[in-house]
Amino acid sequence: METQILFKNMKADGNIKEYAEKKLGRLNKYLATISGTKMELTEEKSKSRQHMYTAQVTLNINGFLIRGEHKDESIKAAIDEVVETMERLVTKYKKRFEVNKGRSTESIRTQAASGGEKAPESDEADTLKMKRFLIKQMTVEQAIDQMEFIGHDFFIFASAEDKSVNVVYRRKNGKYGLILPELA
Repeated sequence: METQILFKNMKADGNIKEYAEKKLGRLNKYLATISGTKMELTEEKSKSRQHMYTAQVTLNINGFLIRGEHKDESIKAAIDEVVETMERLVTKYKKRFEVNKGRSTESIRTQAASGGEKAPESDEADTLKMKRFLIKQMTVEQAIDQMEFIGHDFFIFASAEDKSVNVVYRRKNGKYGLILPELA
């Protein structure tokens, strides 16, 4: 498993990095097919002397992404809480996809082709953030699962039926919607 630990607005402390790697290593006992783990540790400073720390973890399980985040006054407490959250999500993932055991796993994104998410920033518009990513053909149910596990309100995918680009999203009433774009 490839593990990345990134520090934002704080110094990269060796003790914290070792602590985070040890805690993330616990996730392997739940699922051996984790291909990549990324943890971002951020310190948010405020006018009060109190600091808030954020720990965000993204797991790549053969292209299926699972994301968790936790904030706390202590960096170690934030790491502990986000790892517990990830353990619950990985267990939920295993239960949901138990029926797929023994089948070949296909990646939603191929790392060699995409090289990760790219976010080129435009000089003209500071508020515009662009991302490019490869999309995989999947059913609506698979797209909803992927959207739920990464914690987003929408997900773009290629329809398994007709290969058109579709968007699934969470509605205000908690149900899901599907956008089927057509050319004008």
